[in-house]
Amino acid sequence: PVRRKTVGDDAEGEARRLLDRLGLSDPGLLNRRVSDLSVGQQQRVAAARALIGGPDIVIADEPTSALDSDARDRFIELLSEEAARTGAALLFVSHDRSLASHFSRAVDLGEINHAQVAA
Repeated sequence: PVRRKTVGDDAEGEARRLLDRLGLSDPGLLNRRVSDLSVGQQQRVAAARALIGGPDIVIADEPTSALDSDARDRFIELLSEEAARTGAALLFVSHDRSLASHFSRAVDLGEINHAQVAA
């Protein structure tokens, strides 16, 4: 992905900062393969990877599906803060309509999906 800044030597420090904010800084987790993590942990690792380097846009497709409600709310807050910190736009996709209150704008798929079936 195209990044606004080059991460270079800061990549490890930035990764550790994000992993700490995401609750994944436990030394026992840092050297594990992603496939050895829980689904919720995998989702948070994916978010950290997406945020490194300050992208212009972060697209998060169902990133909270494996989190309990407290972890979900903390994760959304963190994702929003990190996007705001770097000036990134955040596109958050979810089937959970109750999450709409966390965002400045919510769009229902029916509003943008204008596909037509050929006769």
